[in-house]
Amino acid sequence: MIIRTKYTKEEREIVQELRPIDDTLFRTMAKGNIILVEHIVRLSLNRDDIKILSVNTQDDIHLFKDSHSVILDCLAVDSEGNLYNIEVQATNTGNLRKRARYISSAIDVKYTLEAGEKDYNKIKDQIVIFLMEDDIFDKGKQLYEFKRYDDQSKLSLDDGSRIIYINAKNKGREELDNLMQSLISSDYKTMKDDVIRECTMYYKTSEIGEDEVCEAMREYVARNVEKSFKSGRAEALLDLVKKGNITLDCAIENSKLPKEEFLSIAKSLGYNI
Repeated sequence: MIIRTKYTKEEREIVQELRPIDDTLFRTMAKGNIILVEHIVRLSLNRDDIKILSVNTQDDIHLFKDSHSVILDCLAVDSEGNLYNIEVQATNTGNLRKRARYISSAIDVKYTLEAGEKDYNKIKDQIVIFLMEDDIFDKGKQLYEFKRYDDQSKLSLDDGSRIIYINAKNKGREELDNLMQSLISSDYKTMKDDVIRECTMYYKTSEIGEDEVCEAMREYVARNVEKSFKSGRAEALLDLVKKGNITLDCAIENSKLPKEEFLSIAKSLGYNI
């Protein structure tokens, strides 16, 4: 009998409690999984003609040294070159309206035009899809779709940009109901969406699948611990700078961080230096 010791019993128990709408499980499920992502995109847009060609999970977009980075849950490209960003949101935290705007703009800058390209007609459609447990708008709808248009004439700007919010709280199309209820369930046996059920079952019942989720959890924890450690160390040094005890250059040197990263952390903490 082979004893599996690489991951702890507690880690494996956490895997069993995770839902597909939770970041760690979703990103693991979506990684390279064209069938799953195409299924979600088709149901979200109520279209069966979309053909997804590539899927990228956890893409870290950091365009400028002083800008806030964005880690995408899942970015997909279809056969026409159109972009679909799928974001799962188990809790209503932060300003999700402005977060969607920020994500959309970052994707446009990074992916739509190459350096030196001046033909804006080459910009393909871009759709951000939020899959959410709650209805952040509280209007009783299952799906909210936003496009740019003139407020008085209702004339559409037709710029190819859309943001869609889909929630599991309200009922709507049956297939979309099944998708959303499956995403918020931790028990694959109760899932009515066949694609989500089969994928979830693999990651909860197979040794390889469970190990992948455990590893993803460890990586997530490690990233956040390192981030918190760097932020805490930088904040302590910045307080000394603010009190006049040390110079900024001394703080940067003692932080053991690159200058750009130290200043970026300072900015995120609200220090005006």
